[in-house]
Amino acid sequence: MRQNKSKWAPGLSLALLLFTVSAFSTWSTEASTEGGEAYALQGGTIVTVTGEVIQKGTIVIRDGLIESVGAGITIPGDARIIDASGLTVYPGLFDSFTNLGLSQTASPTGGGTVQGAGRGFQQAPAAPSESGLLPEVDVTNQLQSGTGSFENHRSAGITTALTGPATGIYQGRSALINLGGESADKLIIRTPFSLNIGFNNARGGYPNSLMGVFAFLRQSLLDAQHYREEWSRYRNAPRGATRPEINRSMESLQPVINGEMPVIFTVNTVREIKRAIALAEEFNLKYILNGGLQSYQIADYLKSKKATVILSLSLPQRPTGLDDPESESLRAMRERAAAPATAAALHKAGVTFAFSSGSLTRPADYLVNAQRAIQAGLPREVALQALTIVPATIFGVNQQLGSIEKGKIANLVLATGDIFASNTVIKHVFVDGKKFDIKAPESPRQPGNGDRPGGRPGGRPAGRGGNTESTESALAGGVWSMTLQTPGNEVSSTMTLQQSGETVTGDVTTPFGTARITQGRINGNSLTLGYTLNFQGQEVPIEARGQIEGNSIRGTMSAMGQSFSFSGTRRPNQQ
Repeated sequence: MRQNKSKWAPGLSLALLLFTVSAFSTWSTEASTEGGEAYALQGGTIVTVTGEVIQKGTIVIRDGLIESVGAGITIPGDARIIDASGLTVYPGLFDSFTNLGLSQTASPTGGGTVQGAGRGFQQAPAAPSESGLLPEVDVTNQLQSGTGSFENHRSAGITTALTGPATGIYQGRSALINLGGESADKLIIRTPFSLNIGFNNARGGYPNSLMGVFAFLRQSLLDAQHYREEWSRYRNAPRGATRPEINRSMESLQPVINGEMPVIFTVNTVREIKRAIALAEEFNLKYILNGGLQSYQIADYLKSKKATVILSLSLPQRPTGLDDPESESLRAMRERAAAPATAAALHKAGVTFAFSSGSLTRPADYLVNAQRAIQAGLPREVALQALTIVPATIFGVNQQLGSIEKGKIANLVLATGDIFASNTVIKHVFVDGKKFDIKAPESPRQPGNGDRPGGRPGGRPAGRGGNTESTESALAGGVWSMTLQTPGNEVSSTMTLQQSGETVTGDVTTPFGTARITQGRINGNSLTLGYTLNFQGQEVPIEARGQIEGNSIRGTMSAMGQSFSFSGTRRPNQQ
């Protein structure tokens, strides 16, 4: 690169400067593969879930898998290093029952009919194409690429989900997917996993009552048994026998009645739960209960049945728009008050459970409501297990996911602290070893579903920064580990700041040298810094503007008419 010694050559951009700087650093991507296939996450606190917490540990990722994890391990020369100092690394979280990634206009496929073989199906007045009554519907036919649609879920630390249609009685067969940005077929981890069944989604159609739903389900399972017997007799003695007709609905139920595929019943009331279990026991089905609003009332019963529960974190909300708030029923108020403690009740009884988002519309509320379960008595480590290794075990992928161990899929979450804390910010997420940078949230994580504990109704939690009218400045002092996003590279640096009132001083250490901060000011949460970087004998003025939230900062750095985003975390005990 030819340089003018007295001034910058015309057209030399900030991007070129930063590329040159990163090329000089020993931790750059110079030797890494083009796709960033090798990473080393260095210096973070690693919460493995299944083992001990590793302080100042390193995780090496290669080709989408965890190659090694531990303290003091050797970093391969071709690994792209990410400074995780001051960050906590968790396994990627599961959402154990969703309809993520599905086409909103997709219709059931398969061409099967409800009528044709068996007894009860001949009586059902459903049209051949009617959705909700066809067990052969397969979610993989409706999956779409998740490049943009998963962004909000990844920002909540969710990297894996069990997905399937959410309407009808026979809702179809689910698939376990990773929330990456690849084409639909590359998202799939396991398919099909289960046949999903609902009890409250047939209003306005056939059948239209809870009793009718159970009668329909029972008859269809009897039909499936009869279908199996007819085909078994024919296969054993085909000569001289009339060949039975193929029925795709009956075919799709065979793995269910043979105990090869579990059924997930979406149930919430005690009545629904007990009826679902009775139906499963009658036909010897493998089953999982999803929803579980009233499961706390019969936790000991569920333990005696060895039931597994996917517990919804869509907690009941206080109704809006009531003319008279006191008109809400006592039962509804009791359920709303009891819901956060349901997980603790199941844990106390020894029931196996995992969490799902249920009908939550804001993915950020997933962790908020998990925190509410913790506040209601659920041990923190059990809550984390219900988001990681427990669902991985339920779905039969605990050798691939659910914890941070050598050989497992590199689904990871890098956060600024305890993942359940309201002031924690998720900075990066890895899905299948691919790194996703998380955009800065507009506001700290807040309760957004149900009553809002620990703060003003409908507002931010009490405490520093919780009142938007406060003019108190954030604390800027300390040692900050910074990452600057440049085209195709990440440039790391360290800021050491001192604060006196609204004045901020200190220095910035980059791979190319150290610059003294000449202009620094903190106003509320807004930090502005000015310094000059000496590059090959030339002085380059740089301005950085960022927003501080607790021990994290995000913003932009500008020089020579161009801007790039940066993020950083304050090292522990440095305020």
